[in-house]
Amino acid sequence: MTTAVSRAAAGGADARALVVGACEAAAELLADPQVAASWDEPSALEGMTVGALAAHLVRAAGATIAYLDRPSGDGELLDAVEYFHQALTAPIHERIKQVSASESSAGPAELAGKCRRVAEQLADRLPAEPADRTIGALEGRRLSLDDFCRTRLIEVLVHVDDLAASVAVPLPDVPADATGTVVDVLVGIARRRHGDWAVIRTLARRERAQDGVFPVL
Repeated sequence: MTTAVSRAAAGGADARALVVGACEAAAELLADPQVAASWDEPSALEGMTVGALAAHLVRAAGATIAYLDRPSGDGELLDAVEYFHQALTAPIHERIKQVSASESSAGPAELAGKCRRVAEQLADRLPAEPADRTIGALEGRRLSLDDFCRTRLIEVLVHVDDLAASVAVPLPDVPADATGTVVDVLVGIARRRHGDWAVIRTLARRERAQDGVFPVL
């Protein structure tokens, strides 16, 4: 599928650098004392404690490292929009909550340190990967490494916002290119699911806004 997102989003090198920066920002937030103080409290996400949300954030950040070490597969090549469109219907969300709750037992200091190490590993490995590198991701879905980095930007920054809201602390600084890429892909998901006119109406006309276009996740 070819979308405006694929054409207009950050280039490959930028996407790789942006996801490193996003992971660094996540590590900074995870180290905030208020996160540790609220670890066992409910988070902004239903059914997850602050600790479970933090653990899920770290796992999402580290997925790139895990997939770089696996075969990329030979399935249809998806872009970031189509990846999320397919993943949103996958029956794994309760499993994610269970795994996140279990992994939160490592505690805030360990998970903040793990996120820092992920950022360091990504900074070391991503620039060395070829421009045409592909990734075999969730359930064998295949993406270019650059598009997979865009999916990680979404996962990391959306959950950074969730975590900051959960513990009432300011968001860490991230580049406008990072948040802009997230917005581009999220709008692309809405376009894929509902069509361009529904998105245009919902963004531009309160009187004709279509229910269910946003949010997309």
